[in-house]
Amino acid sequence: MRPHSSPTGALRRSLQARGLRLSARSGRALPHALGSILLAFAGLGGCDASSAGAGLSAIEARQSVDRLVSLCRPVDATTTSDVQDRNFLERTQLLDSLRKAGREAGLAALAVFGQSGKEPLDVQWALLEVAAYNAPVESRPVLEKLITTYDGEEGTGVRTQAVRIFAETMPQPAVELIEPMIRDPLARQTRPPQEALVRGFATAAKQLGLKDPRVLCDVVVDLRQAPEARYAAVTSLAELGGERAIKALREVLVEGASDGNIRRKAAQSLLKLMPSKEFCALINEVAQHESDAVFVNFLADMLDKNCAGQ
Repeated sequence: MRPHSSPTGALRRSLQARGLRLSARSGRALPHALGSILLAFAGLGGCDASSAGAGLSAIEARQSVDRLVSLCRPVDATTTSDVQDRNFLERTQLLDSLRKAGREAGLAALAVFGQSGKEPLDVQWALLEVAAYNAPVESRPVLEKLITTYDGEEGTGVRTQAVRIFAETMPQPAVELIEPMIRDPLARQTRPPQEALVRGFATAAKQLGLKDPRVLCDVVVDLRQAPEARYAAVTSLAELGGERAIKALREVLVEGASDGNIRRKAAQSLLKLMPSKEFCALINEVAQHESDAVFVNFLADMLDKNCAGQ
């Protein structure tokens, strides 16, 4: 269950998880029609998906999903900013409510998604999210097909969102599907971006409580991998931890063939994972043998900020 906070604060965290942003102007009263829909869902916030679904009939679920589709379509660019902000806030709140609205909502969203080929990306991923959170069994084949089947460059956005949604809602199947794909970076042009696969695997691994994920450690030290995938793996290892993660990050830190950005990220991740005394000794040792003046300055700054007196 999410911690209690202001509606706007909770909304901001939800948007950040999807790579979106809420304008500071968005906290306005909702129109009566949508307000009624949201009030109907308000009582579901503390329930799990199975109990929440008891309050929605198939007709009510379809009506709410149709409303979500309408809100996710682009707003006329000529409208004023307050109208655009209000639409964005309304759609996000409705989506958050529908994510825990029960099986009927999931089935309704899945049915509409099957006919949404011409809809904008925002409509498609919102439908997928509602479907997977509420009807995972029925949604799994759809998500797996999206992730593994290439249907042209125009489908990249949907495939990328499918990775995230699959990892959030079905972590064990997601790990089993994604791990072999991560290990073969050469076919990345025909499937979701490697960075998205790495982040999806990390999301699922965190939910499963996996430590020392070997595949992410391998990505970090594999120069064949796309830089963005290696960056994502470094960041993920800082959250997952483990001795193997520390070893892989140390290898990147001292490897001159890696670019300076990933080496800096490795140092920052090691700061989170290693005992302070060991970390400071490592950074000092690396600085003693480093030939890149820019990186030496970075290491010196880390020592000044984190290792004073050690």
